[in-house]
Amino acid sequence: MTQPPDPGDAGRGRALAALLFLVVLVVACVWLAGVLRRESAREDCLASGRRDCDVMRSDR
Repeated sequence: MTQPPDPGDAGRGRALAALLFLVVLVVACVWLAGVLRRESAREDCLASGRRDCDVMRSDR
């Protein structure tokens, strides 16, 4: 005699997928915030009339 499948297995799978999605979303947001911060600093540099703005990007 076999036991019926546990209905909680599907819920755990969906919860794990949702957690993975949230982790990917947080990582993407942190990366995007860093890119926007660097571009903002570069635009501020260019707006101030400097021409060596690529040199200041040492955080690559």
